[in-house]
Amino acid sequence: MIVVDKRPTMAEWPVRIWAMEEIPEIFDLEARKSMKGTFNQYHMVYSPIRRTAPDSFEYMFGYGEGEIFYLKNEKNKVRRTVLKCSQIEEIYTQRELLNAKIIVKYKADLQDRELETMEFPYIPSVYYLYDPFLNWMLGLDQEFVPALAEQEHPRPEKLYKESPVMYNYVLAAYRLGDCIGDYKYTSEQHRHKWMPWKKVLEEWLEVPMSRGTFTLHSLEYLTECGYLELRNKNAVVQLKKQ
Repeated sequence: MIVVDKRPTMAEWPVRIWAMEEIPEIFDLEARKSMKGTFNQYHMVYSPIRRTAPDSFEYMFGYGEGEIFYLKNEKNKVRRTVLKCSQIEEIYTQRELLNAKIIVKYKADLQDRELETMEFPYIPSVYYLYDPFLNWMLGLDQEFVPALAEQEHPRPEKLYKESPVMYNYVLAAYRLGDCIGDYKYTSEQHRHKWMPWKKVLEEWLEVPMSRGTFTLHSLEYLTECGYLELRNKNAVVQLKKQ
């Protein structure tokens, strides 16, 4: 039996674009169209396709000046999406083993009821490219660190007794406020899909915060965070200079 190594090589890792000349040729024209100002007013990231991941795709994005532009290679044709931070309604993050993703739900038109979806898959090892982007979308300084924000208002000890897993991941809630007060925790046991004799615990957490609602879901290796009911969508944070 031949075992195929599906771990991404470093050549497949997303990278920061530091100069216009580094923009891949397929995205160059649309990237130039998308920028309001100069290159230095944006932070840009390029993500190549992962050959070992069937659902992978090539994309790049830039953010700055209160806007995000997103370029996706679809069969050698570039699909471009540009949106203002004020259009964002919900943001989700997912992480499972070697896969991570930011999912942005937004209104293409402010009158729309249905939300459009924009996905930013990446490798957890390059969190340093995506955490600042997440912080920026939520109206925070790019270098915001939840663990430091917790020092003044610690997490509830009661939650640690209920679930060490939820206690660990709830740090991300500080992106939506300075203090964790009330929360709703639920859990349910399931039999493992492939090993019926083994039980697995699925957990959910909902935390109302001052700038929105934070949700958390955990099942085995999967962790999902949600930033909902956002109340500072019009905040425009200046990017750190390159």
